[in-house]
Order: sequence, then structure tokens, then C-alpha cells
Amino acid sequence: MEQGADKRLEGTYLALLAEHGRIAAAVARLYTPSGEDAADLEQEIRLQWWRSLPGFAGRSKASTWMYQVALHTALTFLRRRKRRPRPDPLEQPGNIADPAHSPGDDGQRRRLALHGALARLEPGERALAYLMLEGCGADEVAEVAGISANAAGVRLHRVRARLKAMLTGEEER
Repeated sequence: MEQGADKRLEGTYLALLAEHGRIAAAVARLYTPSGEDAADLEQEIRLQWWRSLPGFAGRSKASTWMYQVALHTALTFLRRRKRRPRPDPLEQPGNIADPAHSPGDDGQRRRLALHGALARLEPGERALAYLMLEGCGADEVAEVAGISANAAGVRLHRVRARLKAMLTGEEER
């Protein structure tokens, strides 16, 4: 690649990071709540964005493409971690704060409850829940997940219902 093209690619990458870079941190925290693993995953997501940027043709919104790369990278990261298991603090019941006994305001308790419920979802469900919480509609979720809009709508409905059941205490822990 020539130097001018490298500069344009770098400029595009930096502009995308400035506008949507928070996606990497959010996805990393969603899938790896421990500090070191989250930092590693966030760095891996940013690296994968850079590596795959030349192949981004602009057929979808940039944020959709970035979600897709970030979620795929996170799921790959989890598969690799399962091969060499490391303790996951969210998988140990004592490490999930009980919102009913948490200090702070109601907003903090709700955030802790939501975080605990998200941690109990399967990785694929967690991805859909994250996209839903980010305000993505069924069409964008379908594009990110590589499924039809109808399938995305059904899966989003199920995830929403499961989260509601967990948060209202209707689903056993």
C-alpha cells in the first residue's frame, strides 16, 4: 500500500475510533469484567478493527460493522479462554453484588442488578442484550448477528423476557 493510502486509512480509523470507540470498552466489560482481561479484549477489538478496516466496504453503518467485529472478537476471546480456563469473577456467585444489600442510590442498585442478570446470560444472548441496550433495532441486530430481521426480533423478545424475569426475581438463580 502506498503512503497516501496508509494515511487515509489511518485517518478513517482514527475518525471511527473517535465516534464509536466506546464500543470496544463496553463489549470488553460485558464479556470480561476483570480489569486485565477487559483491557486485553479491548485492545484485541481495536486491533481487529484496524486489521479488517480495508475490507469494510461501507454497505452497512460503520457502527454496525464495529459492533459485528467487536462481538465476534469477544466470542473468539471467550472460546480461547475456555481452552485455558481462568477464573471468571462473575461466574462465582459470591462475587456478584446483591443489589438489595448494596450501598448507594437506586440507580446504582439497578445497574448492579442488570450487570448480574447480563452475566447469567449465554454469550450469544449477552450480545443481543447489549445491542438492545445500545438502542439497536431488530434490523441492525440482524445485520450484526448475521440472522434475519424476524429471527432477531424473536430472539430480542426472548432475551428481554428473560432479563425481565431475572430482574423481577421470577427466574431462579
